[in-house]
Amino acid sequence: MASEMHTPAGTSPGYGPSYGGHGADGEGRGWLAFAAVMFAIAAVANAIWGISALVNDDYFTADELLFGDLSMWGVFYLLLAAAQITTAYLIMRRSAVGAFVGIGLVLIHATIALLSIAAYPLWTVIVLVVDGLIIYGLTVHGFEEA
Repeated sequence: MASEMHTPAGTSPGYGPSYGGHGADGEGRGWLAFAAVMFAIAAVANAIWGISALVNDDYFTADELLFGDLSMWGVFYLLLAAAQITTAYLIMRRSAVGAFVGIGLVLIHATIALLSIAAYPLWTVIVLVVDGLIIYGLTVHGFEEA
């Protein structure tokens, strides 16, 4: 039959491999693992900063704060750390909710990083690049698995 289309085994016509985005070769799983690990690292760092702000007032200078006091920022960073570690767990479980919440948390984290660009320009740029990679991993690969 002339209208029959022959494709190599394991592929669909026009759509690439028939196994989907996360088939046998595990395409995209590395990006999700990267995002989860980065969330866990950020959670630990934010927990340390939150505890430092609450316990050791000499570590930070309160006059450099944009608004609020050190206790408020300490509690905020501890809450952010809790949300980040929960999100890391959800991403490792391949949850679409984890990917969605993760994108929101990365946007919040990037905004907070921009607030400190005058004090820590190199650190802020590094954080923004990593946040961008996390957003890439979650938007491109985070919703396929769920």
